[in-house]
Amino acid sequence: MDNLAVDNMIERHETLINTLSVAPEQICHVAFGVDNHYARGMGVTLFSLLENNPDVLFHIHIFSTGLNAEVRGKLLKLAENRAVAITLYGYNAACFDELPSIGRYGKSIYYRLFIPLLLKNVVTRVIYLDADMLCVGSIRSLIDISMGDYTLCAVNDNKQARSTLCPELSLASGNYFNSGFLYINIPLWLARKTTERLVALITAKGGYFRFPDQDALNVVLENEVLLLPKKYNHIYDIIANKASYRPDVPADTVIMHFTGKCKPWQLWGAGTLADLYFSYYQRTPWQTVPLDLPKHHKEMKRYAYILWLQKRYSRSLLWLTKYIRNKYFHIGATK
Repeated sequence: MDNLAVDNMIERHETLINTLSVAPEQICHVAFGVDNHYARGMGVTLFSLLENNPDVLFHIHIFSTGLNAEVRGKLLKLAENRAVAITLYGYNAACFDELPSIGRYGKSIYYRLFIPLLLKNVVTRVIYLDADMLCVGSIRSLIDISMGDYTLCAVNDNKQARSTLCPELSLASGNYFNSGFLYINIPLWLARKTTERLVALITAKGGYFRFPDQDALNVVLENEVLLLPKKYNHIYDIIANKASYRPDVPADTVIMHFTGKCKPWQLWGAGTLADLYFSYYQRTPWQTVPLDLPKHHKEMKRYAYILWLQKRYSRSLLWLTKYIRNKYFHIGATK
């Protein structure tokens, strides 16, 4: 993409806060791509990153089509008494008009694909994180990892995803990485015109992909990705497991990733890992924001079961009644 097109992508650029006073090479750059809906999740991810890495100086780059005043205020609150920089970038939403929206995935999934172009004059490598992650360990070992001739570093998705998507996408390597964690080698990304290749593929075939950005990244970068240990993107799909399931998380896990439709800030996502997530949530500026209530009958059914497991029997029966009313009589919430 030419420089004029890239420059026109950003309508607003603002340094929200910068209390760093060190040489640029001592700073770790981390990027998010969110809308206001996912800003709360991003806030918890960011808080957990800062809490578990007090010896790392961060410059946080947040790409969106505009964060509201409430979110901006909470980010400032989160940054209080910390050495950190937060820069906000406001995309021109029209730049994404030609890219497809698939199912529950909005245009914000594409924000990550343009980040290297927009940070090329700032830094040579950047860690991209999804907003449904939780940092539970130090990333110090990750920061200085040698990328060699690889365009980016990522972590393989789970076995089920690989067995389904590798044949579907003709990935001969047998690898399929998750795009929620990307450690990007910006000079090589630019030299190989990676954004251009991704946009061309998504424009042509994105409508056929299950996960448009992620599938495109895997097809284009199949032979350009350095796969890192699972500890940097430990994937857990809440809704794929029973509410009573107690997952075994390896002790060396650095970043947990709550993939799938159900998120730990939703009441029907309760469980041992959601409890861990909530222990961070309640220490953020979003602590006064209630967890999401169920709206769909499937969510109500799972929440009723969770309440029963918690021995909150009267509440469980209340939500079981709501589930029945919603599923069979379409009363009380969305179908």
